[in-house]
Amino acid sequence: MFMKILTNIGNYILSSYPQRSGRKFQINRLLKLTTIVLTVSILNLTIGCKSYFKVTPVPVVSSEAVGGLKDAGKTFIIHFEQQKWVLRNAHVQNNTVTGKLDEYNMSPTFKPVRSNRPNRYLTRPSLNQRYLLNEVHLYLSAFPVHDNNQVSIPMSSVVKIEIYDKDNGATVGSYILGSVGIAAGVLLVLSVVAFSILISGLAGSVK
Repeated sequence: MFMKILTNIGNYILSSYPQRSGRKFQINRLLKLTTIVLTVSILNLTIGCKSYFKVTPVPVVSSEAVGGLKDAGKTFIIHFEQQKWVLRNAHVQNNTVTGKLDEYNMSPTFKPVRSNRPNRYLTRPSLNQRYLLNEVHLYLSAFPVHDNNQVSIPMSSVVKIEIYDKDNGATVGSYILGSVGIAAGVLLVLSVVAFSILISGLAGSVK
């Protein structure tokens, strides 16, 4: 699409200046080369548009809050010290969260998650991390009692709860910057092509 548009513009510019066959061939080569470079740049910029999530702390740590998140279909991630697990079949009752601990084996985030700034996640076909947007993280002060990975977590041991949500502001800003970069690249390459053709035309008239 981009190559076709630029080729049409280049052909129009070429038709405005009488050219010898050799010089026209050289300009056509320049036009094709710059078009290819621009197309690759546009693809890189498009891929470079980033997606971000934010960390939102739950104001009040309570069984009601956990129950509401469970009803919303969130995935619970349990943290203790430097380890974390997925809590399967979570159930909340009598200020206690029960379930089964499974190993957390999802791909790590682009950088360590920070609660005070946007965090990037990947959306490539080969590595899609949109699952992060459904995670709720429970941080514990004591490792829960378990039997065959079945755990019972008293709410009193839950230090904090964090929800991972999409950061729309940072994500949209990334796409806007990418679009600005594409527009700037288009203008730059068109200017270079037009200037090259103009100089070539002037040189031919001097001869």
